[in-house]
Amino acid sequence: CVCVWGGCGEGIPVLLFAMGTRHGVAEACHYLGKRKSTSMACLLLLLDCLFTSAIVARVPYTKIDWDAYMSQVTGFLGGERNYANLRGDTGPLVYPAGFLYIYTAIAYVTGGDVFAGQVFFVLLYILNLGIVLLIYTRIDVVPWWALCLLCLSKRVHSIFVLRLFNDCIAMLLVHVALAFFQNNKWNVGMIFFSFAVSVKMNILLYAPALLLLMLKDYALIVAESHF
Repeated sequence: CVCVWGGCGEGIPVLLFAMGTRHGVAEACHYLGKRKSTSMACLLLLLDCLFTSAIVARVPYTKIDWDAYMSQVTGFLGGERNYANLRGDTGPLVYPAGFLYIYTAIAYVTGGDVFAGQVFFVLLYILNLGIVLLIYTRIDVVPWWALCLLCLSKRVHSIFVLRLFNDCIAMLLVHVALAFFQNNKWNVGMIFFSFAVSVKMNILLYAPALLLLMLKDYALIVAESHF
């Protein structure tokens, strides 16, 4: 038997009993690593929430697409349904209808105000980060200390809270879909994947790999049903 005492600093006893010493130590290391990853993920969410809020407070907003999005939403709310006539500062509307519906809802919540939009996108960023951390802790491949790399991207912070791009919403929906795929919830995952495509078409670049995974997963299910 192997008895391991751990708990990532909380002093919580962890008892792992195994038939062989080597197997017991491996199970103990796996368990403690899992606890460290979860604790690190929670800490990163808190710290990045504070850091992202500081970015919004101190770094000037980058005026690129927000005004164009709001102009397109205004045209839609005004009764225009011809895509060729829905235009903004950057040109005509080129995104699918899901983008228009979602940004119409965002405009309703924020009143079209840039700062309110940034606050909204801070919440989206933290939600997206939480889902990504969940995905990484589930696969149990990335060491716990490496999770901090997910919070160090200057570009991701900029795209979310300084530019308010629709890529943020599209990728959030993709990550939600991936979380469901991890649990073999293919039907629900595909619904969220479809929502992501309706926001921005470049999400279709995931489709070939997704098709391969679906075929592999369903092939295993069919094979198991014969035994």
